[in-house]
Amino acid sequence: MVQILEETKGKDGRRIIKVAKEHLLELMRELKSQGFNLSLITGVDRKDRLEVVYHLYSLEKNTYVVVKTETMDERVPSVTSLWSSANWDEREQYDMLGIVFEGHPNLKRIFLPESWVGYPLRKNYDLSKVQYINMDEEGNDYATFDPNDGW
Repeated sequence: MVQILEETKGKDGRRIIKVAKEHLLELMRELKSQGFNLSLITGVDRKDRLEVVYHLYSLEKNTYVVVKTETMDERVPSVTSLWSSANWDEREQYDMLGIVFEGHPNLKRIFLPESWVGYPLRKNYDLSKVQYINMDEEGNDYATFDPNDGW
C-alpha cells in the first residue's frame, strides 16, 4: 500500500491524491493495474516549489483521478516506463518549467532551442530579456540575446 500524503475531492468530484515524489511510481503502478491510463501531465510553479499534476482516466470505471506531487529540487521520476505517452508531456514540462524527469529516455526541449535561457512558465522568468531565434549552418535553431542575430 502506497503512503498517501493527502486525499481530497475536487469541485467536479474527481479524486485528488497527493503523494511524495519518492512514492510516485509505486502509486502510478497501482493505479495502472486498476485500469487507469495517463491523459495529461501538467506542471505548476508555486514559487517555493514545483508541482507536477497527473490526470488519469479509467475507461472501464468512467472515472478520473488526479495525482499531485511536489519537488523542491526540480526532479521527479519519469512515468514513461508505465505510459509511453508521457514522453511528450514530460518534455513539455521540462521545456516550459524546468522539471527534470529522472529516467526519461530523451529529455530535451520540445518547443524551444536547447540553448534557450530559462523556463518561460516560471514565475521568476525575466520577460525583459528578449531572446531571438536563429539557425546555424547545419539547420539547428539556437537562441541569442542579440537582436541583429535573430528572426
